[in-house]
Amino acid sequence: MPLASTTAPPIGPSAPPGLRLQLDPTMAGTGAVDGGWWPRSRDPDAELPGLIAGLESSIGPITRVSLNLDAWDAAPRRVAVDGRRVRVGWFHQMDAHTIGVTRASQGRVALLVVPPQATTAAAEIAMAMAADATTSDGPADILVAAGLGGEDPAPMPPQPRS
Repeated sequence: MPLASTTAPPIGPSAPPGLRLQLDPTMAGTGAVDGGWWPRSRDPDAELPGLIAGLESSIGPITRVSLNLDAWDAAPRRVAVDGRRVRVGWFHQMDAHTIGVTRASQGRVALLVVPPQATTAAAEIAMAMAADATTSDGPADILVAAGLGGEDPAPMPPQPRS
């Protein structure tokens, strides 16, 4: 069944309209990632506040997000969300296709980051796979399966895998 790019699964955590996010409805933490997010750009100041606010309405307060330093256009240390500041950690060794989210309950959520330039069809496939609790594929494998394997998320060459 095709998924609308602006909606989340009908059960479990859901995203606000307009936020291109799909979460594992069970939030069981059994897969390599807990869902997928399709930002419109690589500008963290423009993208992160909406993601954080949307996640908070679904899974509770967010205290920190972590991203790959080379995959984004800027590296703010904090972003403003609903009148408060949320810490942002930047790491060279983190998978460029993921974002880590720390909840106030100290629970962690990992999301696949779909490249902004992805087609709607490919992004929907990638987000659905990322939100499937039975999928054990990692971020790179999900993107390849969605037809996005050749797209480099970073403005610089990708880091070698360890």
